[in-house]
Amino acid sequence: MNPLEIGRKGPTQELLGTAPPVAAPSLLKDLLTLAKAKVVSLLVFTAIVGELLAPDFWRHWPGALAGLAGIALAGGAGGVLNQLVEPVIDQHMRRTHLRPLANGRITRTGAMLYAAALFSAAVVILSIWTNPTTLLLTLLGTVGYGVVYTLYLKPGTPWNIVWGGIAGALPPLIGWTAVGAPIAPLPVLLVLLIFTWTPAHFWPLALYHREDYAKARIPMLPVTHGVERTRLEIVKYAFATVLVSVLPTLFGETGLLYGAVALASGLWYLSLTVKLRRMPVDRKMDQYARRVFGHSITYLFVLYAALIADHLLAMSGLL
Repeated sequence: MNPLEIGRKGPTQELLGTAPPVAAPSLLKDLLTLAKAKVVSLLVFTAIVGELLAPDFWRHWPGALAGLAGIALAGGAGGVLNQLVEPVIDQHMRRTHLRPLANGRITRTGAMLYAAALFSAAVVILSIWTNPTTLLLTLLGTVGYGVVYTLYLKPGTPWNIVWGGIAGALPPLIGWTAVGAPIAPLPVLLVLLIFTWTPAHFWPLALYHREDYAKARIPMLPVTHGVERTRLEIVKYAFATVLVSVLPTLFGETGLLYGAVALASGLWYLSLTVKLRRMPVDRKMDQYARRVFGHSITYLFVLYAALIADHLLAMSGLL
């Protein structure tokens, strides 16, 4: 049988008593889901910003393209590794029980081959068209998420997303080094920004799915420390994110345009988390928590778009 096993009866289908065959075109969708394409797209976006901000970016466009391809492929491999470890857990959660591994549409053998192909392609591309620093940082990010976070942090500590966020914070620095630029304060500050943003971004979603996490016995913060403590930590990390977001301007790495946008958007985002903390614990709060999760992504996009706009204006001499 093909290791991807399209149409295989999975645990969820068996429970329902039916096993309709999966149409061939859905294989691509399953592969994108396995690679966590939505998450990877955010990694690639932040890497693009790192590349565009780097000095002499346009002289090193082959490295820039290779860096983005490497990040996408390696990030996808990390996503597959994450799901290879957690198919049983995924089967117990509403938002993950239809994933291709959990549902049985793709076998473990097929997923392992897929992860190996993605990872190998990333290593080859980065080795040939970028540099050792970019390759090393990408490997650290992949291993950090696919192995350290998935195997040790997620099942072992309620602060898993804090320390696990380091892996997802590296792409701006990876993009910066991919175009041959030496490590400098600005990309490091961007890494710190994503690191502080990640907990306040993820914990609202964890609030919304806290019952699922409890059933799956995953020690997410809302499960181990309760709703009130989680909401307080969300506000604290949102406040820390606002502070970190203005550091590039305070240190002279960006202009006032970015600083103004960072402050205004940061106060807006902080107000959302404060409102979340003050709401009664009910279904309405759960729905609002999910909205805050979505707004946090918008907030990050606004920050990075402002960085690019500020940079382009500075290059044109208008700032």
